[in-house]
Amino acid sequence: MGAAIRRNEDPRLLRGLGCFVADVVPAGLLHAAGVRSPHARARIRSIDASRARAQRGVHLVLTAAELGPLNQPTPLLIPHPELTHPRTPCPLAVDEVRYVGELVALVVADDRYLAEDAARLIDVDYEALPAVVELEAAGADGSPRVHADVPGNRAARVAQHVGDPDAAFARAAHVFRERLAIERSCGSPLETRGVVADYDARTTTLRAWISTQAPLPIKNGLARLFGLPEFKVDVIAPDVGGGFGTKIMLFYPEEILIPAAAIRLGRAVKWIEDRSEHLTSSSQERGQLHEVEVATDEDGRILALRDRFLHDAGAYTPYGIIVPLITSTQLPGPYRLRHYAVEFEVRYTNKVMVTPYRGAGRPHGAFVMERMIGRIARELGLQPSEVRRRNFIQPDEFPWDVGLTFQDGGPTRYDSGDYPSGLEMALERIGFGNFRARQRAARAEGRHLGLGVACYVEGTGIGPYEGAHVRVEPSGSVYVATGLTTQGQGHQTTFAQIAAEALGCDPRNVTVVTGDTSRFNWGAGTFASRALVTAGNAVATAAGKVRDKALRLAADLLEVAPHDLEVRDGAVSVKGVPDRRLALGALATVANPIRYAYGKEAAEAALRLVKPRQGAVLRDGEEPGLEARGYY
Repeated sequence: MGAAIRRNEDPRLLRGLGCFVADVVPAGLLHAAGVRSPHARARIRSIDASRARAQRGVHLVLTAAELGPLNQPTPLLIPHPELTHPRTPCPLAVDEVRYVGELVALVVADDRYLAEDAARLIDVDYEALPAVVELEAAGADGSPRVHADVPGNRAARVAQHVGDPDAAFARAAHVFRERLAIERSCGSPLETRGVVADYDARTTTLRAWISTQAPLPIKNGLARLFGLPEFKVDVIAPDVGGGFGTKIMLFYPEEILIPAAAIRLGRAVKWIEDRSEHLTSSSQERGQLHEVEVATDEDGRILALRDRFLHDAGAYTPYGIIVPLITSTQLPGPYRLRHYAVEFEVRYTNKVMVTPYRGAGRPHGAFVMERMIGRIARELGLQPSEVRRRNFIQPDEFPWDVGLTFQDGGPTRYDSGDYPSGLEMALERIGFGNFRARQRAARAEGRHLGLGVACYVEGTGIGPYEGAHVRVEPSGSVYVATGLTTQGQGHQTTFAQIAAEALGCDPRNVTVVTGDTSRFNWGAGTFASRALVTAGNAVATAAGKVRDKALRLAADLLEVAPHDLEVRDGAVSVKGVPDRRLALGALATVANPIRYAYGKEAAEAALRLVKPRQGAVLRDGEEPGLEARGYY
């Protein structure tokens, strides 16, 4: 396990046999296009869709009025007591638009071209209103309000502190101040977002293919929105061409509207986001302004740090205040910061909403801390790496309690680490010792070389949990299913290695399925560098249960004790007597005592191995099959 092997998923992807949402083409498929606001803020006086509805090939036009009760604000996914004014969007704008790109109407037609043409015929009468786009200006007196009932555009204010920063500043030899701005950015995965939905009125079953990082939460939400039992809704995230956190957002309007259109029309409907839509309408990240000051002693050891920052939420807060909370609690990083005060304010602006993306607040905190490390070094004439060494938490100081409440409500506590050794290893590998000489030599040749070093601590493996199902087929093949998604991480290989390690088989003989709620129905999704920790351990747990059952079955059939057996090369054998062995596939056949065996090998195994048993075929508490589920 952990060895460098050829990836299981690559042959299929390299031969162009991947299946992305755009490749899903159910029978009778229709296509959708949206009408989006060209204004950062405007009142919607009226919408006239009569010309669009009259066009040949147009099957449906949805506005807020036509959508009816379904056009309710989407859920606040993560509440927080300090989020005093949460606001979430409706699938279609009602009365007012609050950012460029906000969806106003949806057209469904025979193809995307007709849908786009019809969308341009929808006449939306806007009354442009003053907008607020600058973060500082959003809180100024008299500034336009993004939401009329949110004074000062303030969604939340949070303050935390550790120790006594004021006293530490009072005795400091040096105090340095910086004003640091972090720009907004956009995820831009190679594959944009997309939704295909199909509804079968005969079975009242909804099936949706969505380029998402969280199919299970979307499935459960769609079931509630449409009043369907959860077992009547399936969401599949097929191959996903990048996510970066942008696709963890739920619900995007299209994830509700496309299923709604499919249900109304009784036809499959597809919407694929174009790049301009992604740049204006998919959630973004970053967007903070920090006023930070650091207190040090004569030798550059940090005594205290204060940070006051503003966070740009955009027009809505569907994920609450997760991003700035992570910024504030991960800013201390690997440094011994005993006195720390942080205060942040979350403000609404007339821009697309901010949700967790590519580090989810941690890069912001690391940026601020590392800039202050650089400032201390410059002011005191030290190497930045030396300032880091003087301020690192030392190995004998673990576990280290940062003293702050993390985004999940638990303590921010580091269990272990050796930050000084980690830095030295990095400096050695990049050739830090002779870099200045190389830099001077390159400059003499007209080339400019630079070197940047930064340190951070990342919170990973967050809960609540993930699960996995592991099954050995009578053919000997191993099947693994888990509820999270894959967007390039190589789960089909890493999870296969974990299962193969427990079951003593070749990872190439393990098939891994992710992101299909019909295959596994429990879990949260792929985000926050958590998949291998949570789902990987769930696979290990489930595979361990299968291994234990295989050993029990084999022990009974071979008439030896389980501890006298070993699992290797796809079989269970007696230690020291490799010829006395039973293939995992044969054990899977025996584990399902229904008296039917398909194929010569399975039939021979059943005839040779099954013994008469007194009483019920399945013992008390025993389940058929060589399979198990695990959770972590």
